[in-house]
Amino acid sequence: MTPDPLNYILDNLRPDDREEIEAVRGEGFDHMACAIQLCQLAQAAQGMGWIFWRADTGAPTAVLGAYAMTPTCAGCWAFGADGWPRVVRSVTRHIRRVMVPALLQAGFHRAECRALAKREDTKLWLNSLGWRAEAALSEFGVRHEDFTLFAWLANEHPHPDSRH
Repeated sequence: MTPDPLNYILDNLRPDDREEIEAVRGEGFDHMACAIQLCQLAQAAQGMGWIFWRADTGAPTAVLGAYAMTPTCAGCWAFGADGWPRVVRSVTRHIRRVMVPALLQAGFHRAECRALAKREDTKLWLNSLGWRAEAALSEFGVRHEDFTLFAWLANEHPHPDSRH
């Protein structure tokens, strides 16, 4: 993961993703500074990150990442540009086939993320991946937006080494 494709995605965010990121970082946030910070988190100890590119245009379109919040709890994020619908299946497969086993292998027993409470699309997608809404975060956003804390627990997912 490098800053330039992340910056491209941030410059071309889906409106709902832009609203969500601005609710945390403020309106008019510095895209490149955000891209650099996410790259640093992905490259830190036990961090991970992936960029997804549209096959038809070659444009970076989505990003997915995780970082160690504690030695056993990962903070995760995902967002995308306007082409998100063209890559969401690949992102979903990648989470199931690569990210979950990587989180388990790294020793994480919990992962969490936050989303605007009104994002029904995010709730449905995360639920399909085994994440559950765990708490309401009232006025978490800079403009007092409500968020939902979603969590994924390792004991709800088999460890890849336990399969025979």
